[in-house]
Amino acid sequence: MTMYERLNGKQLEVKYGTGAHYRMTYLSENELKWEALSEVAEGEATTGTEPYWAYEVAEGIYHIDWIEQDGMTAAQTVDFNKLQATAFLTWSDESERGGRGKILMHGTITVIG
Repeated sequence: MTMYERLNGKQLEVKYGTGAHYRMTYLSENELKWEALSEVAEGEATTGTEPYWAYEVAEGIYHIDWIEQDGMTAAQTVDFNKLQATAFLTWSDESERGGRGKILMHGTITVIG
């Protein structure tokens, strides 16, 4: 089952331990919409529609990647068995190694709908 098939007509809410909170809607087999439900830093986007790539790692566990319009990259693993998510985000930051800032976040998921 693909990520889209699993969530078609539903939304995924992800709450990370950092306080970040997002709603994800899988619009098709290759396009998702994310919405920030928590505050974001000034000047950062609060929503986006992005092409994505996903595959099922094991039954109920998916790895999803996307690149946002501003260059932020996201690699997210969602485990429907344990209702957990992990995301590794990177963005342009010349002061960091390789010119990329980064954060690793762990959180919980809720399927809405």
